[in-house]
Amino acid sequence: MRNCRSDDLKVWLLLMGITLCAACTDREMTAETPPITRSSSNRPPAVTAAVIVNTPLSQSAPAAVQIQSEDPEREAVSFHYQWYVDNAPIVGQTSATLPPELFRRGQTVFVEIIPTDGTNKGQLFRTAGVVVGNSLPKITAVSLAPQTARAGDRLEAQVQASDPDYDRVDLTYKWYRNGTLIKEGEDPFLDTVGFSAPDQVAVEVTASDPTGSASSLKSESLALGNSGPMIVSTPPTKAVQERFDYSVQALDPDGDPLTYHLEMAPPGMTISSDTGHIGWQIPTDQAGTFHVKVVAKDGRGGLATQEFDVTLSATATSVPRGA
Repeated sequence: MRNCRSDDLKVWLLLMGITLCAACTDREMTAETPPITRSSSNRPPAVTAAVIVNTPLSQSAPAAVQIQSEDPEREAVSFHYQWYVDNAPIVGQTSATLPPELFRRGQTVFVEIIPTDGTNKGQLFRTAGVVVGNSLPKITAVSLAPQTARAGDRLEAQVQASDPDYDRVDLTYKWYRNGTLIKEGEDPFLDTVGFSAPDQVAVEVTASDPTGSASSLKSESLALGNSGPMIVSTPPTKAVQERFDYSVQALDPDGDPLTYHLEMAPPGMTISSDTGHIGWQIPTDQAGTFHVKVVAKDGRGGLATQEFDVTLSATATSVPRGA
């Protein structure tokens, strides 16, 4: 009887130990690995609207998409993109924009969008297709040549232009002198005869394609440099009554006032600094050949020279240098 009770006690203690161990094990699992319920209760985001912007599309800018979305748990939403041109997926184009070099005029562009909150993906959304329109021709540079020019020079407009659609590019020009329009048309040249330093010259170029689309660019202004004077008269061939007279005539393209002086001359020969008149009362005993060099200056660094010889014998004469 005592042995039976002892056995029953051992069985009871064993059962209690098993129960306690099981309880401890349950508490440890609960503390270390809490149940994940978010994946079962989280709902996927959705794109409610999406539209391609920068329309009408052209090759002057990338295609881009504007998206409206919502997430039931108000979690941050990101997107996966796939762009299509004429229903063909563009490999590698999985960002929010499509470079313009990947489509051309007349093609249709759309994008498929899949939203995700990091846990679940939403339903695919496809935008409406957008047809690519005409692209404006581009002018990348306009300059004037030569860059160092004087009044009277012929200027040329040098233009760099292209058309993204490979259309023909037609150029027209507007020429400006000191900010005033003086010439327009298809002529890329401007004759500056009659201009004067420091006139400012600029040209505005317009590039157009056969559809009539156009863009314009204006050059930097070019200041015309000073033009030196020119002596246009010829010295006389002989002296009259033992006197030599010669009125030097010079022209200045800029209209600058001129002054004159003798850089080389026989004794007694003079010149009027204002009028350029040379006078020489020849001594009766004077003989030989005398070299003369006259200089005309415009006061701004421009000058002209003329050289000639005066030979005195029984009859005084002058001979242009090199004659």
